[in-house]
Amino acid sequence: MTPLDYVVLVIYSMIVLAIGYFATRRIKSLGDYFAGGWKVPWWLAAVSHHVSGYSAFAFVAYAGIAYRYGFTIYTIWALTISIGVLIGALVFAPRWGALGKKGIVSPLQFLEERYSLAPRIAIAISFTSIKFIDLGLKIFSLAVFINAFIGLDIVWSIIIAGGVSVAYMVTGGILASIWTDFAQAIIQFIPTIILFFAALQAVGGFSGLVSKAPPGFWQPLSGPYDFPYWLAFLIVVTLSYCGATLNLAQRFISVGEAKEARKAALLSALLYLTYPVAMFVPMWIARILYPNLDKPDYAYAVIAREFLPRIAPGLLGLLLVALFAATMSMVDSDLNSLSAVFTIDVYGRLKKITNEKILLKRAAIITLIFGIIMVIASFVPLAFPQAGGIFDIMVKWYAGLLGPIGIPLLLGLVYKRTTWRGALASWAGGFIIWAIFSYGFKTPWTITTWAQLITSFAIFFLEPMITRKSPEEIKKIEKFFEGL
Repeated sequence: MTPLDYVVLVIYSMIVLAIGYFATRRIKSLGDYFAGGWKVPWWLAAVSHHVSGYSAFAFVAYAGIAYRYGFTIYTIWALTISIGVLIGALVFAPRWGALGKKGIVSPLQFLEERYSLAPRIAIAISFTSIKFIDLGLKIFSLAVFINAFIGLDIVWSIIIAGGVSVAYMVTGGILASIWTDFAQAIIQFIPTIILFFAALQAVGGFSGLVSKAPPGFWQPLSGPYDFPYWLAFLIVVTLSYCGATLNLAQRFISVGEAKEARKAALLSALLYLTYPVAMFVPMWIARILYPNLDKPDYAYAVIAREFLPRIAPGLLGLLLVALFAATMSMVDSDLNSLSAVFTIDVYGRLKKITNEKILLKRAAIITLIFGIIMVIASFVPLAFPQAGGIFDIMVKWYAGLLGPIGIPLLLGLVYKRTTWRGALASWAGGFIIWAIFSYGFKTPWTITTWAQLITSFAIFFLEPMITRKSPEEIKKIEKFFEGL
């Protein structure tokens, strides 16, 4: 990297600090800190929802799949998310917006009103636990790029990347996260599009890309990613992007209106359908230009390091800034949702604290503690290399365990018949089946996930056929659905 690349990094850091300072001045309540005062414009929420799905993880883990299996990465990632978010626009996003209008702060806050305290606490603790794995992998992915571009030791790269994200999030809350999402979307667009055209030119345009690629490179599904895998992943992704990944639910809550939340989801779905092509094309071209890469996960970094410095000084630094921005905004978004869940749904509820000033102070402390745990989790790929690639780790743990959380959470917004007993049993049954199939039978991810999803769905829908609701439960559920 040139001195100008480092100047770009410094300027970006100053912009981030300015955004954090601006956002901090507007925080006066828990609603401001965790929900942006329920006044976030729908288009801003859409951009934030969209870019919250990106991080350096996407440019590392997905680069490896794109390099090995070609067009399959678009089918299993961009297409599935676009379909999932479109389903969310029709079904779930308006419900989250309506809950925002009611003034909820945490995405799990409604669970006690809909079910009871037990599912609320169970889902809060389980989501918080598995989310640290996902966060750690994102920080590790960013550290890989810092190591590749600057040469900084991977351990220090992890510490610096994690430390900056935590310090920023502690002060700014969700408003800082959303505005950073918008800023990083602009920053990411510039080097991504430039690299897209530069790489295409090197192989003779789209015709050269298609003709020079290896046989079978353009199959929609290939390798281990067959149709049963794709369908299972589609269900998990739909649950995730419609709100089971709680920071994404916060984007819909923050607009405070059902119609605005639907518009945000529709725009996000459109962005997922189109923009990833610009990201994947250089990864595909890397297979043509460098067919024998030792580390396929480094495909995007190799292409960027080869082409961007030739075009203009500072572009490589801008790309690193874009990756840093993408990862930081995603991590900040996740930390904000974790802090909201633990502060309100666990700590505040169990301690019976209702004073917002006390909870707001506790929120900053909890965010700091969670950030430290996140940095520790970032060392998992280094400590356990036998666990596989970072995509494999993410799919096995985070994506694999999201079903039992997302099913009672999201279906509770649209299905009236299931009670707290069905919600809790659906959650517990899914986790038990996952553990049995993963560590008892040691089945592949696809079989494990299907067994888990079928179990959770079946329990959720069968429970009301087996048990009877009391008059109090019927009244409670009907009251909850008023206004949704």
